[in-house]
Amino acid sequence: MYEKRVGLTTKATAIIVIVILVVVGGAAAYYYTLPTTTPPSQRGIIKVGFSISQTGNFNVEGGKSLAGIQAAAKWVNDNGGVTVGGKAYNISLVYYDDASTTGNIVPLYTKLITQDGAQFLLAPYSSGLTAAAAPLADQYKLIMLSHGGASDSIWTKGYKNVFGVLSPASGYLKTAIDYLKANHPTDKLAFLYANDAFSTVVGAAASNYAKSQGLDVVYNSSYPGTTTDLSPQLTAAKAAGADDVLGGGHFNDGLLIMHQLNSVGWTPKFVSLLVAVTEPQFQSQLGASANLVTGPSQWETTVNYSPSTASTAGITYFGPTEAQFTSYYAKYDTTGPTYHSGEAGASIIVLADAIQTANSMNTTLVASALHGLHIMTFFGQFQVDSTGKQTAHAMVLDQWQSGTLVVVAPSTATSGSVEYPYTGS
Repeated sequence: MYEKRVGLTTKATAIIVIVILVVVGGAAAYYYTLPTTTPPSQRGIIKVGFSISQTGNFNVEGGKSLAGIQAAAKWVNDNGGVTVGGKAYNISLVYYDDASTTGNIVPLYTKLITQDGAQFLLAPYSSGLTAAAAPLADQYKLIMLSHGGASDSIWTKGYKNVFGVLSPASGYLKTAIDYLKANHPTDKLAFLYANDAFSTVVGAAASNYAKSQGLDVVYNSSYPGTTTDLSPQLTAAKAAGADDVLGGGHFNDGLLIMHQLNSVGWTPKFVSLLVAVTEPQFQSQLGASANLVTGPSQWETTVNYSPSTASTAGITYFGPTEAQFTSYYAKYDTTGPTYHSGEAGASIIVLADAIQTANSMNTTLVASALHGLHIMTFFGQFQVDSTGKQTAHAMVLDQWQSGTLVVVAPSTATSGSVEYPYTGS
């Protein structure tokens, strides 16, 4: 245990978090040995390695993801750890800031595996960074759980050891389109989305799905994720006669779209944006103009998955309840969890259950367990197909209403109904 390395004596009732900061090649690695109720001498260690975006374009999503991972690992360790062969193990996290940069991924994951001794891996946040990390899982024969890489293309590469926890990108805007089809079928749609791996898949799939549903798509365009001016595209969409705008990419460009809708003098009837909408900072930074904006979400704390829900579905429940996860999460982030927190935390819970199911830390056996796993966690159902792509998890549609993020679709998960049209205030 890391406590012994620094000469500490740990009592059974002590609550200790030890952080050893190591700087290598300009990147910071954080080693966490989390609190337990069992003396460290009686527990082994399962080292889980990953990079996460604490700086750069994905810093908001990365920060939420990291807190979710820490909360879930702490819950596991506080509740008996992971049992393999009759012995309990604590989950120990080793991670680096990848600065939201693809070029950092291979060096960081290589170090995690070859120098830090990671036994299991979590993918980075975003599809592009996950795509860069995924080949290393097969190269070094280690399991990797993807919590923030939703692009369908990840699951077309034939990876044997990469598994998705979240719903794939192709379905992100489906619920919004279904709402428009059912309630406003004459609306003309504009799709405007970032050209990164994730957003491109979402936008293309959504546009095709809308057309298949008989909706009129009058504008369809992508933009560089680092752009600082989307006014030409928004002006063009408005000129094309679009009533609604759907797309975006990540947090920063989502904010940009909202700011520039006002500057070009366009108030669409319906706005649905990826990723950004579900973050509390979206509302706090935009204020009234965030009101009635919708966005897809992998999970919200108001969507209650529970042991009784699992029993009704005929599957096993594993891990903390939603309330327990939220309580643990508050130890790392007082602003509350978002769906990025939930999907990242769920990756730890799924990994712990798969290791226990396999009763082994052997990659082949744990991979086999993951392929056979069909469980429910606080995040929802987990089940993958033969490629490792998530097939059982369900998404929801959120909308900001009077400063509160409300689940408005589908009907089985709602805490409110869609308010239409968007008014810009």
